[in-house]
Amino acid sequence: SMIDVLRQDYIRTARAKGLARRRVIFRHALPNAILPIIAMIGIDIGIFMGGIVVVESVFGWPGIGQLAWQAVQRVDIPIIMGVTLISACAIVLGNLLADLVTPFIDPRIRLR
Repeated sequence: SMIDVLRQDYIRTARAKGLARRRVIFRHALPNAILPIIAMIGIDIGIFMGGIVVVESVFGWPGIGQLAWQAVQRVDIPIIMGVTLISACAIVLGNLLADLVTPFIDPRIRLR
């Protein structure tokens, strides 16, 4: 994402105006390059929850992932529902955090 942003015309224009490379990167390129990364936070939390199940099962670490896997094997519906609810809440909170942080990074995006 950063490489694509650094190839944009407005970055070349800022450099041509004589701005320091550091200022161009931190003031112009970074805010535009970080927006897609912030938007992926909620999805990544869901992927991490799936990874937790695998890692805890493989290494035998106690945690929510191993609990979820054992609940699936035993068909323990209340625990499966609880783990699903916790995972869903984590994803929703991640998306909420991403949506709240985005206007601070890019002033063109505002909450109404």
